[in-house]
Amino acid sequence: MVYKIGLISTHGTGKTALAGLVEGELKRRGIEALAIREMSTRAREQGLPINEETTLPAQLWILHRQFAEELLYSQERKTGHTHEVIICDRGPDNYCYLQHRCGDDEYALKLTLGHLQKFPYAKLYLLPITEETILPGGGTRSVNAEFQKVMDIKIRQFLQAYNLAFMELPKPHAHDNFRDEWVKIIVNQTLKDLGAPPERHM
Repeated sequence: MVYKIGLISTHGTGKTALAGLVEGELKRRGIEALAIREMSTRAREQGLPINEETTLPAQLWILHRQFAEELLYSQERKTGHTHEVIICDRGPDNYCYLQHRCGDDEYALKLTLGHLQKFPYAKLYLLPITEETILPGGGTRSVNAEFQKVMDIKIRQFLQAYNLAFMELPKPHAHDNFRDEWVKIIVNQTLKDLGAPPERHM
């Protein structure tokens, strides 16, 4: 079975950059890893509304596409190629954006919880908002700092409400611009869980 990592949090905390760094470090240690790109970026590329202006159909597209990508890269295909590890830029936290904009949705919630039960993540890592977090203009996600804080609260409430196990990553030091500490934590835990030999550890 593929070892599946979920990076979850409000927007603007560095999930996408972290996913790429973890992928690179695992590959450097001989682990066949793949980072799955965030679906809100793809939604925007398709002309779908996201952030504060999102819609129920747009958020359902994101949920379905996220889970479909996870399933695609968790399977051995006809080429015989498979991945040992996939790093998911988001996961069940996508539902929180739907719920915030559109209210509780029984179908979307059942889809999300059902996916978690049937195809669980080996580890969920929650990224905190940090003082160094900057919401860049012109990017995919909203630059509204209040919206960012609201979604952080909603995601934490969701995790608690459904007893979802996760590890909150520590707030990085100011000099840790590339989130080295986070990469070490995730890579070392992944190698340990995979039973990798000691020489492959960081």
